[in-house]
Amino acid sequence: MDLTLLTDWLWILGLLGLGVTWMIWERVRKLPPGNEVMRGLAAQVQSGAMAFARRVAVVMGAFVVLAGALLFLVAGYRTAGAFAGGAVCAMAAAFSGLFAAVRVNVRTAEAARYPGLPAALRTGFEGGAVAGLAVASLAVLGTGLLYLMGIGRPDVYEEIRFREFAEIVSGFAMGASSIALFARVGGGIFTKAADMGADLVGKLEAGIPEDDPRNPATIADLAGDCAGGTAGMGADLFESCAAAVIAAIAVGMTEGTLTGYENRIAAVALPLFAIAAGLIASIAGVFLLRHLKPERPAAALRTVQLASAALFLVMAFGIVFALGFDLADESTGRVYHYLGPFLAILAGTVAGTLVGAVTAFFTGPRAARGIAEASSQGAAANVLAGISAGLQSSVPVLLIVCAAVGAAYASAGLYGIAMAAVGMLATVGITMTVHAFGPIADNAGGIVQLGHLGPDARRVTEGLHTAGKESGAVITSFSIAAAALTSIALYAAYASWVGLAGINLIDPVVVIGFLLGGAVPFAVAALTITSVSKAARAVIAEVRRQFSGNPGIMEGTVPPDSAACVDVATRHALREMIIPGVLTVVAPVLVGAGLGVEALGGMLAGATVTGVLLATFMANAGSAWDLARQHVDMGAAGGRGSPAHQAALVGDTIGDPFKDTAGPSMNILIKLMSLVSLALVPWLLSLPINQGKGAPPQEPALSMLEAIARAVTHLV
Repeated sequence: MDLTLLTDWLWILGLLGLGVTWMIWERVRKLPPGNEVMRGLAAQVQSGAMAFARRVAVVMGAFVVLAGALLFLVAGYRTAGAFAGGAVCAMAAAFSGLFAAVRVNVRTAEAARYPGLPAALRTGFEGGAVAGLAVASLAVLGTGLLYLMGIGRPDVYEEIRFREFAEIVSGFAMGASSIALFARVGGGIFTKAADMGADLVGKLEAGIPEDDPRNPATIADLAGDCAGGTAGMGADLFESCAAAVIAAIAVGMTEGTLTGYENRIAAVALPLFAIAAGLIASIAGVFLLRHLKPERPAAALRTVQLASAALFLVMAFGIVFALGFDLADESTGRVYHYLGPFLAILAGTVAGTLVGAVTAFFTGPRAARGIAEASSQGAAANVLAGISAGLQSSVPVLLIVCAAVGAAYASAGLYGIAMAAVGMLATVGITMTVHAFGPIADNAGGIVQLGHLGPDARRVTEGLHTAGKESGAVITSFSIAAAALTSIALYAAYASWVGLAGINLIDPVVVIGFLLGGAVPFAVAALTITSVSKAARAVIAEVRRQFSGNPGIMEGTVPPDSAACVDVATRHALREMIIPGVLTVVAPVLVGAGLGVEALGGMLAGATVTGVLLATFMANAGSAWDLARQHVDMGAAGGRGSPAHQAALVGDTIGDPFKDTAGPSMNILIKLMSLVSLALVPWLLSLPINQGKGAPPQEPALSMLEAIARAVTHLV
């Protein structure tokens, strides 16, 4: 088998995946978009979402140009070019899903009206598949082309320096991470500001239902759901998948871990084959839904996820068996079984499933009932119950990640840890599909309510929305666990590349860095939550202004100015997303240049620990509050209008920025800090404070790849 030639052409599968994505979109696009009122409402949502997307793209484009220019000066044109490539792929992954979601929502609403649940489920799910398969296809395409240009030909592979290629791949991942952070933070601020404005003024002050046409913030809320749920998560999952593959490629190239040229090529090829198999399994899962009974939407969504994972594992076993390369640890002399990489992939896939189960336990119906019952005792009891659920969920999630790391390392060493992350993220296509289904179902429910399509259609969309919410909570926690696995290799790479044998907590400089790193996730979380509050206050002021200035809005004789609320939320999201993004990029640079590479190593370690725990807590607590509020809406603890309902709304409002803005940004933050540090290592080592550090001058410079192997061997 000519592995080099076969791997050279894997990027073609990414193009084929985009072709399948287009076919699905064309089929959904031809579905009926409803009556004139529904089309008008959908047009307003489209206009608001795409206006936000265009303005965010301008800001992100300016950042890419500026950061690319700086990377060109300090790291060369290859790294700068890879950075731009990663950023472009991430933006394409983000906005392709947004483009589809704001057009499929009205078709899902029309299907909910007639013929009903089966058609509505299929329509919303296939709309989500446009986002999911675009993310997976772009991951295969981007990493495949990166491999082809970097090491795809034997002559190039033999001549290229490991360290040079390490800088290139870290630049690609850094570009994707930068866009993911801005898209996640910007989309999260936009959607939660609109959501809070609509809830606090509309539901609590004016006493009107959710998605009421008289509420000026309703359209902004619906547009924001797609901006955060599809664009933000699309960029997030693309970046996670690309970073995991790049880390595995890096370890696969490590001399000393693999013996022989053919073994190294096979190890580099495996993660690319794995995500290609994951793309095929995701496509199969999308088509499987059409043959399932849709009476229980949540069960149908879980079934396609499990079926896709099972098919992927079957293909992964065949790929590893066919490659059959030998793994050995030079430092310990241990030789691993040739099926060890498959066992590592299995560990990552199982860990992802278990993380989902834990999240479902702490945020699902049981937890929702408990928080709903606590709401009868007031808002304080509701808030405390949600905080408790979030804190409790953080421990088992972290234990599962630790078990996955241990099992993967026992199966295939450091390479196994990298492949466990790939195994968790390989079926990103179906994962993103299910997540994108949630905002589409939410939008469909809003259009049904605004268009007065009747209680039967509303019941259908409420069932779809609940299923989407439950699945969204699971997938958010899943993405955090995947980030934790990937961050291990990234952090260890930095530590060994700059010559750190370990983190010496007796050294005051390292302790300062460790504490500063632990504080960064808290600072970014505080900034993003404050940003949501500021933007929400602006939206609230605009809604109040319209209500007080034009009484005809509440009487239903004058339409509200929804575009004004969209504009307010967009302007504040653009302004407020800059500081958290810049802090994430600048903090490691300042510490590395001001306190030295040892302090920066401590900073990365501290940020990884607190970032993972804080992300899990906030994401799961927010989801628990959200589902508890829905539980009360459906009649629990007195139902709508009761004191418990008022308390549940308070908890849900607190949880919104937790689960959709601050929490999800943490997993991007910890990876982006490491990637920035890696990309700037040559520049950092050239500074006076770091002179004499790094690789000894009389020896060849340690490659990032060798660094990963040596460091994680000691760490684990």
